[in-house]
Amino acid sequence: MRKKQQLKKVEKENDSSQPTTAIASQKKFANKDLENDLLEYKAKMINHIENRILQSQKKLEDSIREEMEQFEQEISKTIHELRDDQFDHKVSSINHQEKQMEKVFRYKPSLLSEMMKQSDYKTLYHMMMASMFILMGNLWIQDYLERGIIFDMETFFWCFQTPLLVAEIWFALVLSSYLTVYWVSYCYQNKIRPFTAILVFSLHQIISILAACYMTSAWVNGFGSRMIVMCEAVRMMMKNYSYARNKMLYGTENEQKYFILQSFEKKGITKQNVLLPEINIQSLSQELKRYTYFFLAPTLLYRDYYVKAPHYSKKKVIIEFANFFMCIYYGFILFRSFCKEPILQLRENLTLMNFIVTLYKLMMPSTFSLVLVFFGLLHSWFNGWAELLRFPDRTFYHDWWTASEFGQYYRKWNVIVHEFLYYYVYLDSEKLSQGKRSRLFRQLITFGCSAVIHEIILTFALGFFYPICFLLFTGPGILFIQAKEVFKQGWFNILFWVLMYIGTSVMITLYLTEYYARILINDHLIEQRWGIIQYLIPRTFYLITGI
Repeated sequence: MRKKQQLKKVEKENDSSQPTTAIASQKKFANKDLENDLLEYKAKMINHIENRILQSQKKLEDSIREEMEQFEQEISKTIHELRDDQFDHKVSSINHQEKQMEKVFRYKPSLLSEMMKQSDYKTLYHMMMASMFILMGNLWIQDYLERGIIFDMETFFWCFQTPLLVAEIWFALVLSSYLTVYWVSYCYQNKIRPFTAILVFSLHQIISILAACYMTSAWVNGFGSRMIVMCEAVRMMMKNYSYARNKMLYGTENEQKYFILQSFEKKGITKQNVLLPEINIQSLSQELKRYTYFFLAPTLLYRDYYVKAPHYSKKKVIIEFANFFMCIYYGFILFRSFCKEPILQLRENLTLMNFIVTLYKLMMPSTFSLVLVFFGLLHSWFNGWAELLRFPDRTFYHDWWTASEFGQYYRKWNVIVHEFLYYYVYLDSEKLSQGKRSRLFRQLITFGCSAVIHEIILTFALGFFYPICFLLFTGPGILFIQAKEVFKQGWFNILFWVLMYIGTSVMITLYLTEYYARILINDHLIEQRWGIIQYLIPRTFYLITGI
């Protein structure tokens, strides 16, 4: 009886527990959904917080980067100022610059680079670019209508022929140039007598320039290609001379090392207080490194060490080199648009009146071509290499366009070549003559060297001897320099530009006329009439006289 009661009690308890279990399972599922929602919410909150943290971190990094860039700019500016303080006579000791007999390199940007930071001068640059695009479009339309082509690359490649041969000759000239480093090191280590060292070096220089002239005239075609070879040959010759001269003069003990010129003695410079360039001769590998930098640097004055900018800008390098190549194409556009047809017409009917008319037609494009040479080579090309090599002193030119006489123009036009001629020709001629030669004599020697070098380059680049540049350089050029006391008023800058227009146009007109006259006239005819002096007889003269 009792067992039956217990069984019934258990059955009741089981019956009563079934609804409770169902409720519990429902609660369990509800809790699980809530837990999933909480986990999902938690994940979203974590992601949101992580994104906010990453955004804050990025903003912080950007802010730190900007602050660091500003800090680096300030540091660079401070370094520039400190280095300028060291090498600039305005900040360093008053007599520092006065006690130097050689140039002191210091941080200084190019004049146009500073001017184009102002919007007014930048606009002039934009105007020149716009004019190039207009002329380029005009040339393309004309070529398309007349010849059915858009890009006239035939004339362009006619100017720059045999590019691979030019590269091979240039590489050979570079190898020859590096022999100077080996010879200087060999002479220093083996105590070669100065006379022997100078004699061998001079023979090497003469053979190198003669080989360049021969290869240019015999193998290379095209005015542009020949001009590249000759300019590079002359540049390497001047680099070699600068390196050998400074190494032998300041890198060794000799009598001439502390010789003080009279012009510097008047400034109070003596052997005790003179400041000479710090130059020495080390191992061959070290000298090769030094010469390589000097070989590429836009200067002709050798130093063992040049102060360098802390960094360089790739953007500036690209812009400068792009400007250089655009100037080349701009010059090609001017030649095709304004120069070629008048010269061809003049060649067919060469009279005095036609020559004068052509001269006036070519005045503007000729002078503008001169400006392109200045901006493309003296500014863009040199600044591009200076920026790439972090070269500090970028005074490649001065404000030559403000000159009132040709003496200022020659000094301001190409500072790199002017400094070479001043230190290594003008001052060294005074040193070799012990100050016995007059100032006029030294000037004539300097201008004579410059005129001869220019004429050699043009003769082998053009392929014929026609010394118009030499006559203008040594004739009216020197005459106007000697009359510089007359040209002191500001309005003489107008006269300077009038003479520049006329002189540039005369050179371009005569050289182009002679070039096309040599195409028209048979050389055998000139050889039969003039014999061996045929190379000195201008074909333009034959066109006029018929003799």
